[in-house]
Amino acid sequence: MGKAPTLQELSKALNYAGISSVQRHVDALKNKGYLSNEPYQARSLEVSRTQTINIPLVGNIAAGTPILAIENIEAYIPYQPSKAKVNINDYFFLRAVGDSMNKAIINERTIDNGDYVLVRKQNTAEFSQIIVALIGDEATIKKYSKGKGHIILEPISSNPANKPIYVFEEFLIQGIVVDVVKAGDLNVS
Repeated sequence: MGKAPTLQELSKALNYAGISSVQRHVDALKNKGYLSNEPYQARSLEVSRTQTINIPLVGNIAAGTPILAIENIEAYIPYQPSKAKVNINDYFFLRAVGDSMNKAIINERTIDNGDYVLVRKQNTAEFSQIIVALIGDEATIKKYSKGKGHIILEPISSNPANKPIYVFEEFLIQGIVVDVVKAGDLNVS
């Protein structure tokens, strides 16, 4: 009594034939923040004490202006509040569309088609940060770089068809990409 069960004990209690199904369920619960454990420590599985918060998903990055407004909210994505800095109301999620940033790494994760990027709202950025930019009516996620007399919004991609965007006109920085939640880790539609 008082110690966490092993995967084998959970498998037996749930009448599963093996532990692989239990492992998948445990991994999914850990990814969603409901369970945690100490790496490489036996019987360390426990219910997480931290509560997740819901951050709005405001649309696809390629679908138009990613401005947080009540009518733009498609869903809410659970997120660990300890990962978000400052005021949690300064964050929103966008669904990445396309492969122009599939080699960009944010917190050890790439930005693949269908993934959810966590954006901290702000209208300035440092060069080399991954930003959400609004050029006219089109929004994009790119690496923010400086050229001679212009701004370059660079893809970080394995696809050579993705080319840099050279910006000579006004554009708006909507925010900085601070995290990526893989599409397979969530049930968001």
